[in-house]
Amino acid sequence: MWHSNKLVKYTYTATVSKFGYAIVEDVNGWKQIYPSTPDGVSNLFGLLSVAKASNRRVNVFIQEINSVDYITQAYLV
Repeated sequence: MWHSNKLVKYTYTATVSKFGYAIVEDVNGWKQIYPSTPDGVSNLFGLLSVAKASNRRVNVFIQEINSVDYITQAYLV
């Protein structure tokens, strides 16, 4: 499901490969960036971090995979 025109409230990552999270306005709780590939996680995390740092809005796609909600796509508005 797309969540449009939202602010990124927080981002979080660690040194573990494929490990990035974000809290997005009006979306419940921390959402993990879907860990399909290291580059995919890095790219989405970078985009969400830029949005947070510059107070830009994003559209994010939250997809349920194996009963867990993940961020699988995002773009700056």
